[in-house]
Amino acid sequence: MRLEYQRPSRALTGWLVRRRRAVLAVAAVASLVSAGFAVRLYANLRSGFEELLPDTAPSVVAARTIGPRLHTVTHLSVVLQGPDGDALDRLADDLAPRLRALPPSIVESVEYRTDADEAFLRRYGGLYLARGELEELERKLDERIAQERRKANPLLGLLDDDEPAGPPAPLDLGPARKRLEEVRASLDRFRKGYYQTPDGRLLVLLVRPPESATALEQNRRVLEAVRGVVEALGPARYGRDIRVGYDGEVATLVEEQGALVADLLSSTVVVLVLVLAVLWLFFRRWSAIAAILLALAAGCALTFGLSWFLVGYLNANTAFLGSIVVGNGINVSIILVARYLEERERGLEVPAAVEAAVPGTLVATFLASFAAALSYYSLSVTSFRGFSQFGLIGGLGMALCWVTAYLLVPPLLAAFDGRPGAPPVVPRRPVVGAWASALIHRHGRAVRLASIMLVVASVAGVLAYRGTPIEYDLSKLRAARSDRDGAQFWGSKVDEVFKEYLTPIVVRAETPEGLDRVAAELERARAALGAKDPIREVRTLATAVPAEQVPKLAILSRLRGQLTDARLARLDAETRADVLRVRPPADLAPFTLAELPAALRLPLQERDGTAGRIALVYPRKLGQLSPLDMQELSDLVRGAIARAGVPAQAVGQSLLFIDIAAAIMADGPRATALALALVIALVALTFRRTGPALQVVGALLLGVAWLIGAAAWAGVKLNFLNFVVLPVTFGIGIDYAANILQRARLEGPGSLDRVLRETGGAVALCSLTTIIGYASLLVADNRALRGFGALASLGEVACILAALVALPAFLLVRARPAEA
Repeated sequence: MRLEYQRPSRALTGWLVRRRRAVLAVAAVASLVSAGFAVRLYANLRSGFEELLPDTAPSVVAARTIGPRLHTVTHLSVVLQGPDGDALDRLADDLAPRLRALPPSIVESVEYRTDADEAFLRRYGGLYLARGELEELERKLDERIAQERRKANPLLGLLDDDEPAGPPAPLDLGPARKRLEEVRASLDRFRKGYYQTPDGRLLVLLVRPPESATALEQNRRVLEAVRGVVEALGPARYGRDIRVGYDGEVATLVEEQGALVADLLSSTVVVLVLVLAVLWLFFRRWSAIAAILLALAAGCALTFGLSWFLVGYLNANTAFLGSIVVGNGINVSIILVARYLEERERGLEVPAAVEAAVPGTLVATFLASFAAALSYYSLSVTSFRGFSQFGLIGGLGMALCWVTAYLLVPPLLAAFDGRPGAPPVVPRRPVVGAWASALIHRHGRAVRLASIMLVVASVAGVLAYRGTPIEYDLSKLRAARSDRDGAQFWGSKVDEVFKEYLTPIVVRAETPEGLDRVAAELERARAALGAKDPIREVRTLATAVPAEQVPKLAILSRLRGQLTDARLARLDAETRADVLRVRPPADLAPFTLAELPAALRLPLQERDGTAGRIALVYPRKLGQLSPLDMQELSDLVRGAIARAGVPAQAVGQSLLFIDIAAAIMADGPRATALALALVIALVALTFRRTGPALQVVGALLLGVAWLIGAAAWAGVKLNFLNFVVLPVTFGIGIDYAANILQRARLEGPGSLDRVLRETGGAVALCSLTTIIGYASLLVADNRALRGFGALASLGEVACILAALVALPAFLLVRARPAEA
């Protein structure tokens, strides 16, 4: 087996050493060119969740198809907070016209008062009652008047303006009362006609951009323009305690992108500093460290340079692959340089040591790197872009870092250590390997027992797991700072003001008739749910501009004749307020969509003015929707479209996350199974013997079992990012057991102690750099990244313990039966 690859590998290594100047020059040029494209790749970060889904996902197709045709239902909330409500009113009054003066490409409308809505409802409110409700109201009024005539009740004054006064009596408005109460409550909850809490301490201005844009630059322009106006006005002039915050889809997208960039920078710094520190502690030789880092840099530059052509951008999943590729890709160079230094310590000169190190590590590192690459590539076959692009770039990185290690480390070592005056090699103390060897030789039986018991505990953890395995709570997938003083914090203030969900699911059909069928199916489904209906309102042109206006006007005209001012004065205040909402002005006429306030009209119109093809579905629940809420909304809306059998599409955040969850559940298990199958196949092909292959795979599965058990006991939920931990762990975790076992096979029987002392330290260092790559994400503000970093680090710890402690403890049973 050795001769199959030793001769060509030695020949290639010798050529690389001899031609090192030319090789390194070509590598430098290729790396610099690739780095330029890598910079362009990182400049194109896209943090939107829709970037994770395939182009064929229903929510993505709908957003791209109908999004450009619609007026936006998204918004930027400008939240004013302070102890003086009147000061907030003055600030809002001065701020609103300045915001409206921004270019139409930035701001389409600004809403902060209920004046237009109140004026409209005062004039047309009665037309929103059903014809039957108005007829019932008229009947009850007629009956009451007739009854008072007969009884000569003091309320007989309702009949004539000059009748004697008496105590007011309530008037039963029947089913119309509930509808009128809803209308009254929707406006009376605000202070002085502003979008303001009753105590005056919070006031909101809703700024709507002209498009429902998900592009970062458009939303950033909107937010920066609005912030500029606010800062120029100077809120402190209106009160020293006034605070201004921003919420809504616009602010959230910009905030998440900013957090992503900041987290990227912080994790990169952590990786570079810590990796450099551990390399120095292990090697204490700058030539070795420089060879490792330069080969790694070339591999990373090529990886992300090529990714510019293959993908063209980074999403929320792939943005941190730089840290991960550094932490994983460096392993090959570490193993190769560690073996080179071992040969130097045995007295070999630089060329001979390099030529001995390459074939001595080639098989194990090939298996480790390409097992990792295959694990990544197993993700690339999925349609979920959060997985597929992660897998494509990660797999490319593993393969290229292996190639650059064996092409560049030999000439780099020859260039650094072959120069005159290069320092001699100082023997290193194998601390980690010596500890592992001592542990298994002294406590092998206890290690084996503990390994088995941990597997039992892991199974128990999985069986005890309760709840949904998918994370739907968006607050746990976004930046933590958002809760403290960002969009989520100010979003809770917006909820206090409006007490209802502001952003609807938008349904658009190809024809008004098609929309009517969808709306009818949706209403039937809502009626079947009764009190469990998760929808507050379905707003369409038909509900915004009520039907049967002419016959309703006739009834309202008769009611106006009956409800004279004197009679109204004798009603109790609550009933009088309700009746006034349906008492029409004398000149009332039927109205059309054009008379609706802009805030109600624009979302129901397409940008070309077409109306009648849009429905707005508002969730009943306030704040963060639960998994059940989102699923119910999705089922109701998409089910209604399917049953209607007409061309129609729906867009909304709930639908987006239902699609993400569905993609994870569909693609995640398939990618995980494929990763495991590919890794096992590669191990079998590499070792070509059942025994060693089973030992390597067994060590991997042992570590993975511990990982799954720990995650189950901790109640970890799966999301669009941490689902990749398992398939990636298959590929990376195989590295450690493969290196230990391959070295033991090369060294022969009785070599376990020496292998652990010499190779164990390098393997531990490989794991440590990988853990650093993952753990660097723990400093991120984004909680999805932090969760991924924690889970992936735990998987690394489990796999290195299985390879460095558990596997040798079980190997010891065969080597020394008496000890077992």
